[in-house]
Amino acid sequence: MSTQDDLTVTQAVAYAVMYALDTEAGASWKAWAHIWLKGDDRSAHSAQVAAAGATTPSARHAANAARLLAEATQLQTEAAMLMSENRNAVWQLDQYDQRNAQSLNEVAESIRMSSSDGTLDTETPRAAELRAKAMREF
Repeated sequence: MSTQDDLTVTQAVAYAVMYALDTEAGASWKAWAHIWLKGDDRSAHSAQVAAAGATTPSARHAANAARLLAEATQLQTEAAMLMSENRNAVWQLDQYDQRNAQSLNEVAESIRMSSSDGTLDTETPRAAELRAKAMREF
């Protein structure tokens, strides 16, 4: 029987745990196995403790598989959170860019409106002087 072709990873680990229950004599490992199978504690730490206390190779391998599954699940969760944070950061940058463009347009409009005739004369000596001062000081 090939467990890789017809079972998910979680199902394959459950199969290994149930298989090892038939040969493992250690009471603490059996207690861990029943708890794991019920889904009450599938942490990497509890699986690591179970692997250390296993008396048969199949029980040790099943517990190690459970530990690796827990670690992989944790990594998947962290990756999903990072992707979500990245999407949020991209959205925030887009909002900042939009606000920046809006602010620049408002500044340009304010400058234009502050001129006497509603246009910004950039060709006069005074305009050149002010532009140079702005570039130098700001």
